[in-house]
Amino acid sequence: MNKKKCNGCGAELQSNDENRAGYVPKDKLKKTGNVVCKRCFQITNYGKYVPVGIADEEYIEEVKMIIKELDVVILILDIIDFEGSFNEKILNIIRDKPIIVAINKIDLVPTDKHPSEISDWVKKRFIEKRINPLDISIISAKTRYGVNGILTKLNHFYKGRTNVGVVGVTNVGKSTVINRLLGNKKNLTVSKYPGTTLKIVKNIIPGTEFTLIDTPGIIPNGRISDMVCHECNLKIVPSSEISRMTFKMEKDRVLMLGGLAVIRVLNEEGEKPIFAAFASKDVKFHKTNINRIEDMKSKHIGEMLIPPCNNCKDEYSSLKMKKEVHTVNEGEELVLKGLGWLSVKRGPLKVEVELPENAEIIIRKAFIVPRR
Repeated sequence: MNKKKCNGCGAELQSNDENRAGYVPKDKLKKTGNVVCKRCFQITNYGKYVPVGIADEEYIEEVKMIIKELDVVILILDIIDFEGSFNEKILNIIRDKPIIVAINKIDLVPTDKHPSEISDWVKKRFIEKRINPLDISIISAKTRYGVNGILTKLNHFYKGRTNVGVVGVTNVGKSTVINRLLGNKKNLTVSKYPGTTLKIVKNIIPGTEFTLIDTPGIIPNGRISDMVCHECNLKIVPSSEISRMTFKMEKDRVLMLGGLAVIRVLNEEGEKPIFAAFASKDVKFHKTNINRIEDMKSKHIGEMLIPPCNNCKDEYSSLKMKKEVHTVNEGEELVLKGLGWLSVKRGPLKVEVELPENAEIIIRKAFIVPRR
């Protein structure tokens, strides 16, 4: 007998342990029809996040288990945190399958960048990984822009019964995209909290023979947004157009990205590199001098320098930190995964970046080239 599953996150329903995934009261477990677990109910109706203990290995095994059944994969990527969503583990799992890439959150791009430019930039990143997608869709799940185009592409490439896997890391909007494709039936629990979908969830797109299979979102390594409390995570992952500020800074001037990362300019005296900084509008930028860094940290993190908030600043500050030195040339960007990026307008820009030891920095060809 098949066990009942939560219609929101896919976890098997159970009434024995409130701290495990899929918990529902006993009377709810006996109900017929669609049932959602207590966790999904609280996320949907109260915006309350209830963490459950699911290891990364379980996420990966779930995806590997279903991949054999798939005819095609829709890979959802976040254009704002592209490096945090362009995940090597996922790419290795799906590289032998036909892939339609959906680049989400186009509505947050802070410039009049044409979708074809974005598509070309993304295509080059896939070429670097020796992957040739079937097609690339530029979308906004939030505004519905381009989502119907995914269905158009599926109809172009496939006829008859087709298993379509939807894959991506957490916080890229997988469940929202699926709900749009299902006609906004809101079958899946949608939230910005990491790890909302826990198990495989299957739905048929109305009027088609396409079965959409939502997979758990892998929480990737190296994202700063995953190193703070859930409330701060929501602030770092942007939901509206991101902030952009331009800086012209001399040697030993410092830019603090909230209380999350410290960027010290190392250029020689007289050099004044110009760069634009991009991050969520809730991440506060602050310029200061090198001799004021420790004072700013001790007095202002959680207040003027946010995130982190007062509830998680001590835990974040206790993380082991590292300092990395990078040189970023004109036309390049320094990306702090799960936080933001710097795009160099006049360079080179030589910096020392202080951030948590497990956080990752990427140097890439510029996605947004600052105007001269």
